[in-house]
Amino acid sequence: MRLRSLTKHVKDQNWFAVFLDFFIVVVGVFIGIQVANWNEGREDFRQETKALLELRKELADSIVTTGAQLRAYGQAADAGKRSLAFIDGPKVCGDMCWDVVVDFMHASQWQDISVNTTSYENMRAQGFPANTAIVDAVEAYRIQNRNNMSAFSTLPVYRSLVRQIINIQPQEYYWANCWALVDGMEEYRLDCPEGMSADEAKQLVNEIVNNPNIKLHLTEWTGSIVSLPDTMGQQNDAAQKAIDLIDAELERR
Repeated sequence: MRLRSLTKHVKDQNWFAVFLDFFIVVVGVFIGIQVANWNEGREDFRQETKALLELRKELADSIVTTGAQLRAYGQAADAGKRSLAFIDGPKVCGDMCWDVVVDFMHASQWQDISVNTTSYENMRAQGFPANTAIVDAVEAYRIQNRNNMSAFSTLPVYRSLVRQIINIQPQEYYWANCWALVDGMEEYRLDCPEGMSADEAKQLVNEIVNNPNIKLHLTEWTGSIVSLPDTMGQQNDAAQKAIDLIDAELERR
């Protein structure tokens, strides 16, 4: 309709009307573009807010998971220290031989300490978050995790070595009574009842401690996991820093 009006005014040489029609068309196009940009910006804002909430949950979940892993590794480290002390001592377990076997098994525990960053990776693929401070904080957290993972990317030699010595029946009993998966988190129990006779446990302990490679590899493995309270604690601190920045960004919205 506006085009027909403009054509008529040109034919009539009504230049003021031509200018007015042209102005109306230009303003209409401009407003249409602005409205489209505003709607697009609003949708981007909504999507980024949703993505920030998902990222916050991902980071908070990782802190909980890392904390549980740290407690489990702390149990493994304590068991490793007790096992090394037993090897360096008189090597007499008396009526506590089953507990010594359990410690050797606890000390062999390994968990993958990589963290889930799927939400963050999806955000970056969409060009979010716009706040570069959040990006820097999450990247620092991911670097911290990669550094921690480097020493735990492969299973420890001690784990294979001691589990080759302990036969199947006590291992089956151990998994049923001395180890548990609670809400997806591993727990290692020290108070599990005896899973073999005292004589069998004593014989098994002697076989373990008389293996010349046990002490070397147990020392190496225990030495690795005793560093985790500091390194994994720093990792959680980095995750919390990112969460604090996300909270500040969400509060501004």
